[in-house]
Amino acid sequence: MISHNLTRALPIGLWLAVSALAPACRSSDPATGKVTPIYSAKTGKLQELTLNRNGDGRVDTWAFMDGVHLQSIQIDRHGTGKPDRWEYYEEGTPAAGSQPGAGAAFDRKTMIVRAEEANGPDRTTVTRREFYTDGVIARVEEDTDFDGRIDKWETYEHGVLARMDLDTSGHGWPDRRLVYRPDGSFDHVEVDVTGSGHFVPAPTGSQPASPAGGTPPKKSNGGEW
Repeated sequence: MISHNLTRALPIGLWLAVSALAPACRSSDPATGKVTPIYSAKTGKLQELTLNRNGDGRVDTWAFMDGVHLQSIQIDRHGTGKPDRWEYYEEGTPAAGSQPGAGAAFDRKTMIVRAEEANGPDRTTVTRREFYTDGVIARVEEDTDFDGRIDKWETYEHGVLARMDLDTSGHGWPDRRLVYRPDGSFDHVEVDVTGSGHFVPAPTGSQPASPAGGTPPKKSNGGEW
């Protein structure tokens, strides 16, 4: 995550930032996207930027500003006309080696602190939450089956996935842990059969084959954790 969700959102933020700062943004071709600035009638400060990034004529990205400082971004990833990803920023200096975000293009002292996504059928209920430390992804909580309960927890070290805890039984607590190497590649599986929070290596023979590229094993229904 770096997280795949951060990688996925980064081009949107950077493209938004570059377009907003370019003089041509006021009259850019709708076929390539159009950025529209909105200013406060009271203070004259920039308070919002809207963007049609796919050129379909509908706004799909909203950046909320406090002058030159980015506060949050809302993104419509599925063309519903409503946002389904929300990113929140605050002033601060990102850690060395952190992935540049949208805030860096506006203000080098702005960094992402958290993000939310609605990945369920209604595209409105938040099912995924990402948490960042000094602009670097640190952990993720996700409801992958959209029943209202978290069933996947990801922990990152220096922006690299270190472990993924899964609730495979619907008990409300993780019972399976996928452990990753420092380079992000998959290493081994651990289990907690009592719900005590104590994980031990899975018995020999129950370990899945090492997934290519560190991709986690598949769910029993064929989906991917």
